[in-house]
Amino acid sequence: MIPWFAVSLAVLIALVGAMILYIYGRLGRRPQAQPSFALPVAENETAIDLDIGQILLDHPHQNGVALISDSIEAFVARAHSARRAGRSLDLQYYYWKDDLTGFLLTRELVMAADRGVRIRLLLDDINAGIHDRLCISLDAHPNIDVRLFNPSRARRDRFRRGFEMAIRAFSATRRMHNKLWIADGRLAIAGGRNIGDAYFDAAELSNFRDLAGC
Repeated sequence: MIPWFAVSLAVLIALVGAMILYIYGRLGRRPQAQPSFALPVAENETAIDLDIGQILLDHPHQNGVALISDSIEAFVARAHSARRAGRSLDLQYYYWKDDLTGFLLTRELVMAADRGVRIRLLLDDINAGIHDRLCISLDAHPNIDVRLFNPSRARRDRFRRGFEMAIRAFSATRRMHNKLWIADGRLAIAGGRNIGDAYFDAAELSNFRDLAGC
């Protein structure tokens, strides 16, 4: 005969397992958005088209790469390309800090969107989740589309967010570390820099060093 405590323990384990599966299912649901695609590149439509057009004529069927090691130049390249963009800005980042340089580049995005530039921003949710108000505010602009990679359902409560991460530890570790800034489908800035003071020599305590390709 099976002892009563063994039966009770089995029932308890089953109930806990069912509860975890139920919570996982609730937290695991993701809102689905319509697919989005890059805008086609046109000739002589934007300032960047004109900037690069003559270079392409002089070097047909070729691409060019410029290396950027200076942090200030890396910031200026992004800000300047945002100001010159006339068609689209397609951006991917692991995180976008809500600090001085993050605010300044956010301001450049909003000004570009106000001119009619279509902006798509993809952020990894592991850090973006703590800045939901900023993401929601940007996404409210008719020309800005903000999406999150592998988002958590728990948005406001850090305890619930941590619990969700714990019960889906395998899928939660799938993070997006891409750092990419594409202006008008013509100019791409790629490298290891996220958006934040420490990546542009603006942090007081310590700063990163990186090499970007443009």
